[in-house]
Amino acid sequence: MMRCLLLASVAAACASTATADGITVDNCGDPLDFDTAPERIVVHDKNMTDMAFELELQDKIVGLTGITGWYKTSPEFDNLRGDIPELAPKIPAIENLISVEPDLFLAGSYYGMRPGGDVTPDTLAPYGIKTIVLTESCGHLDKDHPFVRRHGPAV
Repeated sequence: MMRCLLLASVAAACASTATADGITVDNCGDPLDFDTAPERIVVHDKNMTDMAFELELQDKIVGLTGITGWYKTSPEFDNLRGDIPELAPKIPAIENLISVEPDLFLAGSYYGMRPGGDVTPDTLAPYGIKTIVLTESCGHLDKDHPFVRRHGPAV
């Protein structure tokens, strides 16, 4: 279910056409507005990268983080990845992200971002980087989030 919600949010944000009013997706209960579809995406974690690959977003992905520091990749993953660079093997620093000038970071609280850490939606915003937060991690930010009420806190 969570995978479907995240896929739907990313698909909506990355749609090749935008209406005159732009695109708005739910981001941990808050609206996240896009005037145009993101063109330069950094994705954190292998599972979120797999989802981005399912959406065939490779031509928009300018970097990955959190892959080789924790995961062994398959030949299929490596083939789908092609020459997309890994910017950090584990948790990225803000410098890793801003170096490739993304307009979207696909991550989560404790999945690439730590509340109060260097890389958060608030620290990325001044650089024009929007963040779609992994839905299951919303509970780290808001214990009353609907996901937490239905499924319990993420661990």
